[in-house]
Amino acid sequence: GVKISAVLQTESEKEKHILLAGESYIKNLVKVEELTITPALEAELGQTIAGVVGTIQVLIPLAGVVDVKALRAKLEKNLGKIEAEIKSVSGRLSNPNFVNKAAPDIVKGAQATLAEAEKQAEILRDRLSRLAKD
Repeated sequence: GVKISAVLQTESEKEKHILLAGESYIKNLVKVEELTITPALEAELGQTIAGVVGTIQVLIPLAGVVDVKALRAKLEKNLGKIEAEIKSVSGRLSNPNFVNKAAPDIVKGAQATLAEAEKQAEILRDRLSRLAKD
């Protein structure tokens, strides 16, 4: 129920105009107390959680909103699970018996799972490094 601050960053004048026109709706939908719409980030925001929607970067400062230690612990736990999955799937894919005997769609599925897990691990490592900076 805590109202948050948020920064929406876009270099597109068209997107900026749309965001400004819908500012009151955005504030009400996501319980934003202070909304900043900007073409460029002018200052370091400290610990934030960031996401991207289309070409709009969404940044939410974590100070006073999230227990950063608990968030870090959760991210580390998730990263550990993902790394274990990567190790498991990589092991299967590096096994010639699996690759040669499994149906092609099973091998493709394992490759897709590995690619997705590697991307998730990359995202989690990035989030952890951002938390560690502050």
